[in-house]
Amino acid sequence: MDFFNKVSNTISSKGKDVTKRAKEIAEIAKLTGQIAEKEETVKGAYIELGKYVYESQKEDAPEEVAEKFAAIDAAVEEIEQLKREVRKLKGKQECPDCGKEVSYSAAFCSYCGAKLPEPQPEEVVDEGEVTEVTEEPAEAAESAEPVEAAAQQAESVEEPKTEEI
Repeated sequence: MDFFNKVSNTISSKGKDVTKRAKEIAEIAKLTGQIAEKEETVKGAYIELGKYVYESQKEDAPEEVAEKFAAIDAAVEEIEQLKREVRKLKGKQECPDCGKEVSYSAAFCSYCGAKLPEPQPEEVVDEGEVTEVTEEPAEAAESAEPVEAAAQQAESVEEPKTEEI
């Protein structure tokens, strides 16, 4: 019987150790989650603070940060250009009053009712037409070589001719 008592005590103590370790692991996971949450709060505060400083000191930026401000300005302008291209491909325009996307064919914004500007017609370029250059300055001749090669390639690609039978 002594053997069974020893086995029982060993199993009992190991079970308590496992339970204690599981509680520690759960507590560590809980604390790690709280740390991550607080780090996200700090990160958000840094972003808000940086945006505030950028917007409030944009015009009179100190030399130390003027380059960063210029990089932000350039990136923002590039983002806006890309957004305009996306809207154009989707056949949409931005309402100048509310900023919502509306159809190019709309005369008024369906969100705020503002009158929309007339869409500007785009310049259509006929890609199949090649114009001949009669005179070229020496510098322009070097830069025109790729253009001439493209024109020759375009001329060599002809549409298949079909005859009516």
